[in-house]
Amino acid sequence: MMKYRFFIIFYLVFLMSGCAGNMALTKGQSDIDLSSKSIVLLTVRISNQNKANRQVNLNNIIICPESDMNCRKDISSYPGGPYKIYKKEKDYFNEYLLSFALENGKYNIEGFYTTYNIPLLTAGVGYGELKLETEIKPNSITYLGHLNITLREKTGNTEISAGNDTPHLDQALPGFSSGTFDVVVEDKFDEDMQSFISEYPALQNVKVEKAILPEWIRPEKRNQPQ
Repeated sequence: MMKYRFFIIFYLVFLMSGCAGNMALTKGQSDIDLSSKSIVLLTVRISNQNKANRQVNLNNIIICPESDMNCRKDISSYPGGPYKIYKKEKDYFNEYLLSFALENGKYNIEGFYTTYNIPLLTAGVGYGELKLETEIKPNSITYLGHLNITLREKTGNTEISAGNDTPHLDQALPGFSSGTFDVVVEDKFDEDMQSFISEYPALQNVKVEKAILPEWIRPEKRNQPQ
């Protein structure tokens, strides 16, 4: 129990410092440099329907080069500070505009971390597996789609939990231990690009390609024969 409490205290200190995941795009930038890396765009809406009055934060999307096996091994490490919320609705959802600078090549979007915290009292951590493959062209900006993520109550023991059972209170309050994640990949290019351009006007001056991620398959069904 002590190691979990140490993790939570460490997490809260980090969270309260205001740190967040680094994005490729920053508000107010006048141009976009694609000379060394490409940029991928992704929107995410996460909705806690298991405990609706405890909406969770998106902390990290794990994106691994296909050839980097160590990246996958590191998935269970510290989830990082939360991404900046772009739009939210009380007791319903948090929504994010995400941009990542990547080398060209093949990638696996392995999963995502979510958190719920009450400062100095409790901090729960959830993890959802994605296993979505994509290929990034050199010197390009690519829209990968919209992830609609729902945390709901599990309907059976075979469904993968959204988080560990311990620490009990921290994981139970947001419904990580009793819940599971559903994910829907959607093409909302026109709507999402309006949002991106409103935040990052420099996108008006560049070509944005579209390469929608494949359909998400639940982890427990992924290895079943078709």
